[in-house]
Amino acid sequence: MKAAIYNEVGSVEVLKYEDVPEPEISPDEVLVRVKASSLNRLDLRLRSGKSPRPVNLPHVGGVDIAGDIEKVGRNVKGVKQGTRVVVSPTVKTISHKTGGADLALNKVIGVNYWGGFAELVKVPAENLVEIPEGLSYDEASTLPVCYVTAWYGLFDRGGLKPSETVLVHAAGSGTGSAAVQVAKLAGAYVIATAGSDEKLAKARKLGADETINYSTCEFADEVKRITDKRGVDLIFDQIGGSAWEGNISSLAPKGRLLLVGVVGGGAASANIGPIIMRDISVLGVTVFNAELSTLATVAGLAVKGELKPVIDRAMPLSEAQAAQKLLEDRAQFGKVVLNP
Repeated sequence: MKAAIYNEVGSVEVLKYEDVPEPEISPDEVLVRVKASSLNRLDLRLRSGKSPRPVNLPHVGGVDIAGDIEKVGRNVKGVKQGTRVVVSPTVKTISHKTGGADLALNKVIGVNYWGGFAELVKVPAENLVEIPEGLSYDEASTLPVCYVTAWYGLFDRGGLKPSETVLVHAAGSGTGSAAVQVAKLAGAYVIATAGSDEKLAKARKLGADETINYSTCEFADEVKRITDKRGVDLIFDQIGGSAWEGNISSLAPKGRLLLVGVVGGGAASANIGPIIMRDISVLGVTVFNAELSTLATVAGLAVKGELKPVIDRAMPLSEAQAAQKLLEDRAQFGKVVLNP
């Protein structure tokens, strides 16, 4: 089968479109013929060697996967060949002590195992969610990381309530565009940031009430102006270190900061006084801790049109290098999808 594979970490040039052996499934796994696999910045960090989760080489990435069930392991029940499915990437390990998932031992398809940048991928049967009728493979492939992160972060971690004010950073990204929609669906007042006016115009079409171009102003100053100095209740932040100080000053008393990504660096010098004095909560968000039911929830909302997967473009798997370069250059709005 064909796959986008790399034998060493480095720039996009290490990514090759080559023949690789087809995966062999265990009795508890299914084989999925990939129809669409969307990119995440995680794929870039893994390929470049900058991720805290190093991969075993050679590696085939691709965490977001949608396709058809090609083959079913002999122990698998209730799963039929030909069913359209979207894959939850988290392979959970059950703790012998608690009987629940051991988060420290969770593994990820596309990280610890070969992923969806290939014609075929093997996955545990319990990781499958059927794609609702009316939702395309491309659309379904945008959901597992970005929309589940937005849902899990804003509700499960952030406790978002209707009428609260939410600041969503990097609204032009796949996860940012998802968070704008999820927050608006919840009844929040949404302020979105991005690095260009073009991306901000698109964010407003997704439901953002106010927008801030962080390349032309200090976002914290604009947040204070928009909120009449009160600040926001919740921040959905994929930037990390470089936004830390502005984030803390942008929060209202009892505000919550969701740390989702580290595009702007993973370290910051913190003045903890304002955090204590204003009862601020700082919360990490790891999508790989979300429940499988969250993927089913966002898929159901997407087919109803209440959430709209944002796809910048779909490209052949053979153009994986160019697709990853788009994300590196932040030249996309929403998701880039690869089709084998």
